[in-house]
Amino acid sequence: MEFNLFKNNKIADFYIEETAFSGVKKITEKVSNDIYMVTGARPHIHKDIHVASELIIVGTVGKSAIIEQMNQQGKLDLSTILSKREVFSFQIVKQPLPNVEQALVIVGSDKRGTIYGLFHLSKRLGVSPFVDWCNVIPEKQMEIVFTKSDNVVSREPSVKLRGFFINDEWPAFGNWCMKNYGGFNAKAYEHVFELLLRLKGNYLWPAMWSARFQDDGPGLLNAKLADEYGIIMGMSHHEPCLRQGEEYKYLRGKDSIYGDAWNFRKNKEGITRFWQDGLKRSGKFENVITVGMRGEADTAILGKEATLADNIKLLLDVLKTQRSLIQENVNEDLSQVPRMIALYKEVEEFFYGNEEVEGLIGCKELEDVILMLCDDNFGNLRTLPTQEMRKHKGGYGMYYHFDYHGGPISYEWINSSYLPKIWEQMSMAYDFGIRDLWIVNVGDICTQEFPLSFFLDLAYDFEKWGTAAINQQENYARQWIKQQFHGIFNQDEQEKIYKILNGYTRIAHKRKPEAMNADIYHPVNERETKKTLEEIQMLLNLAEELYQKVSPKNLTAYFSLVYYPAVGILNLYKMQLLTGLNHYFAKLGVMIANDYAKEVANCLQRDCSLIEEYHTMDNGKFFGMGMSEHIGFTNWNEEGCQKPILMQVMPANKPRIIVMVEGTNQHVEGSAWHPNRLYLKDFLEPDICVASIALYNLSNLKADYTIKNNVEWLTCSMLNGTLDGEHCMEQIEIRIHRDKLVKDAKGEICITTPTGDCVIEIPAEKIDTKKWKHNTFFMQKDYISIEAEHYTECKPGREQSAFLCINDYGKTKSAMKVYPTTAYFTAGVDAPYLEYHFVVKEEGNYEAEFYMQPSNPVTPDNKILYAVSCNEEVIKVYNAIESGQKVGDYGYLWANGVLNNIRRRVQAIECKKGCNKLRIYAVTPGFVLEKLVIYPSGKKPPECFLGPAETYYVGRDK
Repeated sequence: MEFNLFKNNKIADFYIEETAFSGVKKITEKVSNDIYMVTGARPHIHKDIHVASELIIVGTVGKSAIIEQMNQQGKLDLSTILSKREVFSFQIVKQPLPNVEQALVIVGSDKRGTIYGLFHLSKRLGVSPFVDWCNVIPEKQMEIVFTKSDNVVSREPSVKLRGFFINDEWPAFGNWCMKNYGGFNAKAYEHVFELLLRLKGNYLWPAMWSARFQDDGPGLLNAKLADEYGIIMGMSHHEPCLRQGEEYKYLRGKDSIYGDAWNFRKNKEGITRFWQDGLKRSGKFENVITVGMRGEADTAILGKEATLADNIKLLLDVLKTQRSLIQENVNEDLSQVPRMIALYKEVEEFFYGNEEVEGLIGCKELEDVILMLCDDNFGNLRTLPTQEMRKHKGGYGMYYHFDYHGGPISYEWINSSYLPKIWEQMSMAYDFGIRDLWIVNVGDICTQEFPLSFFLDLAYDFEKWGTAAINQQENYARQWIKQQFHGIFNQDEQEKIYKILNGYTRIAHKRKPEAMNADIYHPVNERETKKTLEEIQMLLNLAEELYQKVSPKNLTAYFSLVYYPAVGILNLYKMQLLTGLNHYFAKLGVMIANDYAKEVANCLQRDCSLIEEYHTMDNGKFFGMGMSEHIGFTNWNEEGCQKPILMQVMPANKPRIIVMVEGTNQHVEGSAWHPNRLYLKDFLEPDICVASIALYNLSNLKADYTIKNNVEWLTCSMLNGTLDGEHCMEQIEIRIHRDKLVKDAKGEICITTPTGDCVIEIPAEKIDTKKWKHNTFFMQKDYISIEAEHYTECKPGREQSAFLCINDYGKTKSAMKVYPTTAYFTAGVDAPYLEYHFVVKEEGNYEAEFYMQPSNPVTPDNKILYAVSCNEEVIKVYNAIESGQKVGDYGYLWANGVLNNIRRRVQAIECKKGCNKLRIYAVTPGFVLEKLVIYPSGKKPPECFLGPAETYYVGRDK
């Protein structure tokens, strides 16, 4: 059985009854235009049946006589979608009607089901969800034929309410609306609604900084259009009863019927009337009504002097009042009115209470209300429902962030969210029973298209992309790229796009761009700045290569979805890293600092030109979307943000050279009265064959150098040379020839510069690894650094619980986390554990530093517990949360963790000479281990942002 949608230049038309939902009719027109873009032929949309060989019939259960007729005649089986939520059937039906030979029947269980079915047709044609939003032009097709294999009945979405929040919309989204549409009106929201539906979302919080969704349509046009399309509207976490904060600012006053104080104690009558009028006006539409109350402008409801009991009592009064208002003005049967309270920031404390004060948890005013839990604004979930809490009748939601305006540092410019992190956190939310509402703050939407797609697909089909799909984000990304760029880029070029998207988001994941500055990465230790710059340049080259290849008609799609967000982030990182190098070398008087200053200036100019191109392309389609400040935040927000401050070096008056051991902070100029001995320890690791030193000029004058080597097992890439004002740096490769190394040895090379000699001491050792297990580490330097996935043993716990590796998750490699994520354990009894083997040369006291994902406790007890034992000695339980740490506290403990996206804890261990075994047990949910570093007590490795690079282990050189 075949259905010829487009064959021999003939296009099948649509049939949709007059009784159909008006929103379904409008979406049918959009899909008709999709077909036109793909084929060059536009289907007609008929409201009367006519003679046709092929026809696309669109209907909704309960709104279509034709659909009901086919069902009764046995030509269509509606039992697969009846009484289901947002489900569609996409079927080829032979002779569905007397005058029609064959039909493609798209029928939904409800309005949104039909709309999703229509957009499924667009998807099958290769039309991207961003066809309108980013002008992704689909590939032309000469023939489109569907067969029986294309028949499908969709799944019921995993999460009931799925959507995003347009927030922090000035200056970007606000200017976009004003320039392109004249305001936050229905013309602007038409595009937002279409995007949400194409992404299979159904729920929206509208812009709210200066906008009034219910007034800006103009009038109720925004709300009416949303209802027509089946968009379920909500208001943000602090805007109850379908009224936005801006509305109260606009309507308040000494003579206003609503009073002049957003204060439920002093102005109860005015506030109650304000809510009542909002419910009367908008309660007729499909909504999720926010309940509760916070202070104006997203602040606490009462002042700092109020007690916990005061806040809880007031909130209970508010909830009782709102409950009565909703019954009176929307529906007496509250079970038919979806409501939500956001346990955001301080409201979470009001919900749980404490030992002295009973919280709102379990109160009858909330028994049928969705309890929306939240992350910490930086993508780390806060508390989650316990097994007992999961019985809550109203269900649970999650408010997540890709964008945030607040402390410790705002991030609002370009997407900096990383798919593995989103997956790890949101799959855990689902595991803990949060399945009724997912909403994500996307700021201005633009540049968030990639993570937003994943977030909504995860919510729509959790079975496909959720907990059971560990490490499938790479496959998701490749499918997403193919969806956008099939026919634009070939497979090899799509693979380059994958490297760009994964690369830039992983770099941004390590530190938000607004929070980057010259002091974050160490300029020389572990070569972390150099390695990061090399990675950045590789990604920039790939992005530029594709920019030069893409055709003009497809430039908008590539530029907006890939090039602008990637190059914007990478260029900013490059600028700050180069600034760090400028500062470091300038303080040493090294002339290369001036070259770095010039590169920084180029980066700053590139930032400006990139935004200008974004704003002017495609007739200003994205105008305003790049306006957010993003460079060098010194406070929580843009006020006082600082562009790079550069240093200039004036040349020395005579020839001078400084010698540095790369990867370390060691440097010397060679003067006889200064320490002039440096240590290159790279060759202590048996798989390292090449290391390097660098020579830098401190003047513009010619400065000669010579190198003498005293051992045959070492060779240098150069033995002499000259530096001057043009050639002010030389990197010397030192290579070890281990076949000439009979036993442990210590070599020296001597470097003669214009001001004296310096000696590089180079030890080397031979290690017999045959007797050691795979992944056994050796303390060849002064520490051992272990990526968490390189364990020697991974033992499961109770009921096959076990640590699993999340690929590419950590700041430097991956991470280990226990699944199922909801389980609690007793260390040494039923807990899964990781065992690491490592060899030290001396017994004694050591420290183990654990690098962990900055997870928050899943319960209010402020504990993420794990346990440690060394050499099977007594097991000690530790809390990853430091004493005094509190989510949202802008002080060092919590803020430092979220800004650096890592939490580090140090535990003392006793080691014996030789091989030691360190076991790490999971105890409570939320423990995610990325790396561990072991070193003698009090001898911490040189500090660097990413931590010490992984050291040698058995199997690394395989």
